[in-house]
Amino acid sequence: MSGGNGSNSGGSGGSPDGNGVSSGGSGVSSAGIVVFTDHGVPALRTVLRGIRETVEDPWDLVVFASDAPEQVATYLVRQYLRGRISGFQLESGDAHGYHCGLDRAFHLVEGDYLVRVDDTLEFQPGWLERAIAALDADPAIGCLSLVAPSDYHRGRGRPRTVHIEPVPVERLDMRCFVTRHDLVSRHECELMGEEGGEACVFQKYLCDSGHTLAYLPGLVTALEHAQVPRGQDACAHEADLPAHEGASGAMQRLQQQYDLGDDVLLTCMACGATELEVLAARIRFCEAHQVAIGYWYELRCPECNELHYKDDYQFSCPG
Repeated sequence: MSGGNGSNSGGSGGSPDGNGVSSGGSGVSSAGIVVFTDHGVPALRTVLRGIRETVEDPWDLVVFASDAPEQVATYLVRQYLRGRISGFQLESGDAHGYHCGLDRAFHLVEGDYLVRVDDTLEFQPGWLERAIAALDADPAIGCLSLVAPSDYHRGRGRPRTVHIEPVPVERLDMRCFVTRHDLVSRHECELMGEEGGEACVFQKYLCDSGHTLAYLPGLVTALEHAQVPRGQDACAHEADLPAHEGASGAMQRLQQQYDLGDDVLLTCMACGATELEVLAARIRFCEAHQVAIGYWYELRCPECNELHYKDDYQFSCPG
């Protein structure tokens, strides 16, 4: 890892097979994914897991974080050392770019296509492969967004899209898009450090150069602010929890905080490491009624292998 001018890079290499999405063989399009994060570790963990579960190997995945807190930086280092991401970059202070961040991120990955996502998204299986197939099929499309622009309307009486096809639009939502890597490189060369205004200069560049802007519906969902995963208050006391209402529906009301294999930002009491791996999750029941009221987690420190245990009560017993 190297640092300079307020930034750190945790490597930017790719997969052994040439970075990006591929199904083998020569001539197959490849892509590099850059995740922009600024909502903390729970949101970052969720979006990385979502990408791993919906994109076929091999692919090149890096993370870009501005003004990241220590917890995010620590999490990224561990993800990189474990091979779960191929690189990351941290920036702070006055090193910010503008708009979607392409000016700061396009050099982090290689491949035919550049994919930009942020940490407020949910993905459908095969979303990236289908987006690349759409771009391969229509070279006129310069940038393909997977999130509907705020002024997008299907039109009165128009049925919801079943066969997914790109829809030409005048303006893109840049939270999640796929574009051609060479277009971004040429745009940066022509920009030569010029500052952008209110409009996205990359979108203007594409339109001025004769390319189409398009939106591909049905593959990625942008979460509302309240839906973005966030850390939970670890100081909540059982006395402040709502009482359970009996066995009916109790299981459906529980929310599992950690999944098996998650890396949780908790301190190991044995060696002081700041991240534990979830080994097991069991449901806790109240003794009086045998109604589910929370979870019990078994965690392991990857540094010293010490086991830890954590309760997560979500309901109290009324009697």
